[in-house]
Amino acid sequence: MTQTVADALAGALVAAGFRRCFGYLGYMVDQLSQALPRAGCEVVIAASETGAGYMAQGLALVSARPALTFCSGGPGLAMLLPALQVARLDGIPLLAVVGQTGNNGLPTFQNTGPAGSRDRELLAALRITTLHLQTPADLPAILQAAWDRLKEGAPVVLSAPCDVLATPWFGPKDAAQGAPPWSLRDPMAAGRSSQALPCDEAIPGTSRTGGYRAVVAELLDHLPAHTLWFGDAGQTRHAMGIELGRRGVPFFESASSGPMGWALAAAIGAASHDAASPICCFTGDGSALMLANEWTTAVKLHLPITYVLADNGALGQPFGRLRASGAENLARLPVVDWTALAAALGMPARRIDENLTLGDGLAALPPSGPRLLVVPLPERDPAVKPPYSLTLGSPIAHGR
Repeated sequence: MTQTVADALAGALVAAGFRRCFGYLGYMVDQLSQALPRAGCEVVIAASETGAGYMAQGLALVSARPALTFCSGGPGLAMLLPALQVARLDGIPLLAVVGQTGNNGLPTFQNTGPAGSRDRELLAALRITTLHLQTPADLPAILQAAWDRLKEGAPVVLSAPCDVLATPWFGPKDAAQGAPPWSLRDPMAAGRSSQALPCDEAIPGTSRTGGYRAVVAELLDHLPAHTLWFGDAGQTRHAMGIELGRRGVPFFESASSGPMGWALAAAIGAASHDAASPICCFTGDGSALMLANEWTTAVKLHLPITYVLADNGALGQPFGRLRASGAENLARLPVVDWTALAAALGMPARRIDENLTLGDGLAALPPSGPRLLVVPLPERDPAVKPPYSLTLGSPIAHGR
């Protein structure tokens, strides 16, 4: 079979140490999605480009190495932008290969040619380094520029027209001249002892009715000591900052910009790196409304993730802010049967009530694979307070 530019790119990525990537299929990136497995890179197709980008970030954080994602341009890139923004703000080395409309005008569906969505201009406005593969001969130099940028802990987009990816490759067998070993700081070692956030111990927070902190404390009693912890934006993240921080337990928090659903997907990328380390992701119903579709990816890979969902029927922080003006109904969420939804997606789930402890709920669920505990909690917990960002310095280093 004739080797293509996509094959040369895939081989260079594997030679640089990329062994797993997360992406979403599309005509403009079909050549690469097929070349990567041939080169020895496992391809995980997520439920969305956003989820794929967050999964890659979870992998980057626990492996202390750059991670890889891919998608098509136009609407695909638009879905990936939240992950690229997180990577830039939090210094996560993420390489995104974005397929583009070919120089021949194909595809006609979702065409993002010069008169289309102007992907490169959009990325430039967001200050995302973008390298455009205009001809096959550009590949070695573009890869070297990508390695240099990733070593700085920054995201890079490699933009490639689909017809260039399909072009026969006649260059050197090793297109990755000067490929690393990577020498990045180790985020897991940088923050092994989380710093506890300030909290008012006089406020009840030790019973389930007290709320979020009690859930974290109870989980600590029942999950293995080597569990990796992921917290999503809002009250779940702050409760973890208090309860895990006071015990010196490292955790991964939703990024400094607070994207909802980040932890739900990032936990999948982290679990795919080390299946021996169980993961607990504490998320909210607002975050789950955004990215619960990625539970299908966790199920497909049979990953050891315990999802704990705070079901409070509201966007907690906005609810608290709007209550003073009587507009809190704007922050209320639709009622969802989360256990039924999880079951429909293939994930076993239990709802915790006054007659069922968290320990009982965990014991009733399968010991392996992804699982969900749904915990009813109040809209606003007085024992969980701002600041909304837990980061005390470098986001990559905090509590990890």
